[in-house]
Amino acid sequence: MRTYRADEACSFRFSRAEWGEFSNFCPLPRPIPAGPWLFPTSEHLYQAAKFPTAPEIQEHISIVAEARDAARLGRNPNFPCNPRWTEHRVDAMRWVIRRKLETLPDWMGAILLRTGERPIVEISTRDRYWGARPEAPPGGNVYRGHNVLGRLWMELRQHARDDDPLRHSEAWLPRIRVGKLAKPPA
Repeated sequence: MRTYRADEACSFRFSRAEWGEFSNFCPLPRPIPAGPWLFPTSEHLYQAAKFPTAPEIQEHISIVAEARDAARLGRNPNFPCNPRWTEHRVDAMRWVIRRKLETLPDWMGAILLRTGERPIVEISTRDRYWGARPEAPPGGNVYRGHNVLGRLWMELRQHARDDDPLRHSEAWLPRIRVGKLAKPPA
């Protein structure tokens, strides 16, 4: 568990609020290309990545209108999810946000730059794994949680600053398979 001071963080919960561009539910100015499809949000792409052997499900996820619909489809227990998804989900999210930045470099790059050195925190009242929960201890508000999504954005911010090759989604592609055009997992 990590703790972040609310007044120091670039925190996001709602996609249309300040820092909401970091949300996977944020509507994008341009869809993210992956495999043969275009994904309207990073949530769509993340959910599609769960089904490397089912391109028809990936395509279906790519065309649903809302991110919440993509999330619902991605949680369907009747779909053939990658049996090792839990151990691959962080690399998948790492790849997804890199695709988002590569697709929209001016837009997302400027937002990443504006964060400076501040922590990026996904606020969640339910999910302490991907985000952090608001708490009010004596002396001020804090967020507590693993904040994996926020930490991945901070990692990407550092890779971009260092001009590290790991900032590119291709560095993670061997671990992810979306559509017939993607490379098979190593």
